[in-house]
Formats: sequence, structure tokens, C-alpha cells
Amino acid sequence: MQNICYVSIGEQEKITVAFTEDMRLWQLARNNGFDDTVCAMMNGRIVSLTDVPEPESVVQFLSPYENEQASRVFLRGATFMLYRAAHELYPERRFVVEYMLCGGIYCEMEPFEKADIEALQQRMEELVLADDDFVLHLMRVDEAKRIMLDEGLKAKAELLSYRPFDYYRLYEYGGLHNYFHGIMPKSAGYLKDARLYAYGEGMILKIPTPYHEASVSIIDQPKYADVFEEAERWGRELSVSCVADINNIFREGGMADFIRVNEAMHERTIADIARMIAQKDHVRVVLVAGPSSSGKTTFATRLSVHLKALGRRCRPISVDDYYKNREDIPFDEQGKLDFECIEALDTQKLGEDLQLLLSGEEAQMPRFDFLTGKRFCETVPMKIDDDILIIEGIHGLNNALTFTVPADKKFKIFISPLTTLNIDGHSVVMPEDLRLLRRLVRDKRTRGYSFSQTFAIWDSVRRGEFKFILPYQHTADVMFNSTLLYEPLLLKKHAYSDLRRFTPDMPHYPEALDLLKFLNYFLSFSDEGIVPHASILREFIG
Repeated sequence: MQNICYVSIGEQEKITVAFTEDMRLWQLARNNGFDDTVCAMMNGRIVSLTDVPEPESVVQFLSPYENEQASRVFLRGATFMLYRAAHELYPERRFVVEYMLCGGIYCEMEPFEKADIEALQQRMEELVLADDDFVLHLMRVDEAKRIMLDEGLKAKAELLSYRPFDYYRLYEYGGLHNYFHGIMPKSAGYLKDARLYAYGEGMILKIPTPYHEASVSIIDQPKYADVFEEAERWGRELSVSCVADINNIFREGGMADFIRVNEAMHERTIADIARMIAQKDHVRVVLVAGPSSSGKTTFATRLSVHLKALGRRCRPISVDDYYKNREDIPFDEQGKLDFECIEALDTQKLGEDLQLLLSGEEAQMPRFDFLTGKRFCETVPMKIDDDILIIEGIHGLNNALTFTVPADKKFKIFISPLTTLNIDGHSVVMPEDLRLLRRLVRDKRTRGYSFSQTFAIWDSVRRGEFKFILPYQHTADVMFNSTLLYEPLLLKKHAYSDLRRFTPDMPHYPEALDLLKFLNYFLSFSDEGIVPHASILREFIG
């Protein structure tokens, strides 16, 4: 018996495809020329290619080169494949996934030699050719826990103690069992573009990405190494490396102390950065840049306080006031106003004002009215002595923003939640998920945006980050990791109920479901009174 479904082949165009009851989505994909797909969206849900097509359903096949959800499916499969390769070649060595870096994931193996890269890459290519399936098993949680413990997956087994469901999905591949917190590709043959590169004391597994600007060459970034090393040291001091560790602290009544130590570590780092700046008498402009919801505003305020305590006066300058009038904003590739690009700012006016201020003269500072999309007619006079000007915004590291200021008078800071917290030993917490949760909560509280509205602009925000922020991050004098290890437990309180309202017929259901699954691994903590008023988290939860 034949059924039909409707396969999307463009923005609005669909084709009618007939299928029999024994067919799977991967067969439909291959029969219709979707060769680089790794998963599908069917009636609003992200599904595996091993699923059966639903009659009368709308199916969109997703490529990791064009869709972030598909890129994550590829990442899960590639990580399992690398884990299998490492287990087969070096069964006595410990393999662990550390954090996201350079458009991929940074992994370590102990002991490790750079010559291992070639052997692992060759074995992965052999596994791609073998094209073994990733086989999904549904089982009771206690059975999954036993299998994980038998195979040495202690962190995954411990996390199951907090799972609010009786059953668990566990994948099997080449005799090994594992789970990477989402669906997998059908088989290893879909992972031919996974590549390994030596980096530092380990390796980076690169994957296809829809954000083409992320596919940059892997270069040595010692400042990244420093900030991640510091984050790992913090984790060791706090006895936290995985989600289950934080849940254990909460369950044992240690959350208040844990929060205080988290915040004290932030405070100490900000104080250290302030001392670095204060020791440089020639520095007159401090630039704070980072992707959306990194905590730039709160960080800049706290940095100013520490600089004042060291005898350095500070004055903030808002880059937002230098937006061009809306009719002068350029358009992006989709024909929409591009507020993310640096051409949307009047850099000429900013440059002139900075020159006046640094020479001791008075500047007429503009003010921008976001309701009308135009500058106010009135300006605000400003004159400084030896004050440090603090400028925060997404283009802070791009010299085109402050081209009139000599390099030796600038101090650049890159801020982002560069978390080393892992879900378990093989699955990382995605920094962009933390930032998206922060932004969802903040936009609802301060702008009245629904979660749907914030989801709708997130892809554009992410593309702007890869295009206008991340290419300049290595030029920063210092990097600040704005992660607070406890924040998912508090963000869950603010986001969970809104995320649960999304249904498969609604736009952005897959993104909402992804965040729900992520938050399900955390317990919920509601006592916000413990969080200091100056905490970066307050920028989002209020």
C-alpha cells in the first residue's frame, strides 16, 4: 500500500512523494537527491532518518551545511565515531570531550601524541566506509545505567539519577553504547566530512556548520587556552566538571556557598583585569566586546567600579547612540535591515568625538531614539580630563570602530560564557544555548518579547556574531569567561514553563525542545535572593 508525503525543496515549493509502509526517511532522501542530509523536520519535529514517513506529512530534509539542528546531529554522530575509533585503537586510554572551540569540539586523550591524530583520522575514514548503523534502543533507566557503568561511562550513569522519566534512549554503535542527548545520523556513512586536527595538548573534531564564517582555519589562540585553563581550575576547586556534580551540590544543601564562590571568582578576575588596565598609564579607551547575552553591560559597570577603586576615573560611551538613522541602515543578504554590521554605525562621528575627548576638548555626544529610528536633535556635551572611556558593543574589537585612537591607547576585552561544564564526559554544554536562555529570559522581562520573537531573530544574531565579532576575538588583550556554573538551575525557573508551551505546529518548536531537554538535566533552584545584585546573571533575571 502506498501513501504520500510532501517534501520541501525550497522556501515555498514542495513535491509530492509516494512511499510504501516499509520505507524510511533516509530512502526518501536518497531517492530525491538529498545526499548531504543527516536528519529531517517532519510536521514541525526534528526526526531521525530511520523514522517512518507519516502519511500526508510535510518533510524537510536538513543538511549540516545549512541548518544548526542538523549540524548538531552531525556532531553527535561524529563524536560517537571518534569515541569508537579511540576505544578500538587505544582501549586503555581515557578519552574525554572538553569544550567547543574553532567551529568544532576540543577533545583530549591520556596519554596523547600528535601522531595519534593520523591513526584516529584513518580509522574514522574506515568507519565511514563501513557505514555501520547507529542503533537506538529504548530501555528502562536502571538497565541503561547498568550498561553505562559496565562500559565505564560513570558520569552518564550518575546523570540518570536526575532523569525525570522511567525510560531512556541509548544508542549502540560497533558494540559500544552511548548517548549524546539527541538523535543521531542513520549511520557513519553520513559523516564523511568529519576531520581531526591537532591542537594544544589534544585535538579538535571539526564538523560542517551552517555558519560558513565559522569554518576558519584552526590557529593557535593562547588567550583561549588561558581562559579555558582557568575555567577548568575553577571547576576543580569547586569539584564540578559535569551537570550531575552541580545537582549533587544542590541536593546536599551546598548551593548558597557554591553561588558565593562562583561570584567571588568572577569578582577576583574583574579586579585582576582592572589592575592590568590601571598599570598602563597610556590606556585611555577600554573596549568590551562579545556575542549577544555575554553580560557585557554588567561587566563594564563592574570593571568601572574596580578602576575607580584604583584611582582611575571612568566614563561610559554607548555605541548604540551612534546608530545611523534607520533609512541609512544597509540591507543584509535576505533584504532585511542589517543592524549587526559595522556600516550601521556612524563610525566617522564616533572617531571625531573620541579625538576631541582624548585631546581635552568638548564633544557633542549624540543620543539615539530607538522608537523613531532616528537621532534626537539635542546632543549631550561631554568633556574629560584623564578619564578612561569604556565602550561596550559587538564591534569593540574591530579597529574600524575606533580607527582614530592609537593602538597603544586602547585595551580590548572579549567576553563570552566560555564554559567547560559538560553534560557528561562526551557531551558539552553549548555556550550558545546558555546565551540563548539568557536572552530569552531578559527579552521577555525587559522588552516584553515572547520567546517566539526572540527565537525568530536568533539565527540572524548568530550569523552576525560569526561575521562581525568572532573574527576579531584573538586580538583581545584579555578574555573574560562570563559563565556562572549555577546559572542553568536559575534560568530553568524563568524559562521552563514558556518553553513547554511550544507545540510541533509552532515555529521554533525544535529549538524550544532542545532547550527543554538541556534543562531537564538540571534541578531547579528558585532562591534568587542568594544571587548578588551585581552578578552578571542579574542582567538577565532582574
